[in-house]
Amino acid sequence: MILRWLLGLLGLFHLINGFWMLLAPESWYAAVPGVPLEGPFNHHFIGDIGFAFIASGAGMMVALRAGKTAATLALAGATWPTLHACFHVWEWITDGLPGDMQILVSTGIGVIVISFLGFALAWMRAKQEGVV
Repeated sequence: MILRWLLGLLGLFHLINGFWMLLAPESWYAAVPGVPLEGPFNHHFIGDIGFAFIASGAGMMVALRAGKTAATLALAGATWPTLHACFHVWEWITDGLPGDMQILVSTGIGVIVISFLGFALAWMRAKQEGVV
């Protein structure tokens, strides 16, 4: 039950982030530490990512329910944020760690740790239900 609630909370985190990106992209861009240092504001790009976070969050929140279908949807929902995190890890490997501490912490915790945690929890949930 705790596993399902943790996945639900991470799903809610992704849903809120995605809706914030869609409904107030300028606010999201200015408020998230390190984001303005990554490049200029791009409304279309932020919107695209917002939709991906909404879909991921919704899939992860389905994990609050029991059953194989819920576990499968949670795993699917956790996949995009994890791939996004892997891209950032790859950038760090090829380009080196960010020189700015805000980018390092924001990306390290807000993207990489949160995403890998979500995928690990979704994988465990899928194993519980016999999906994987």
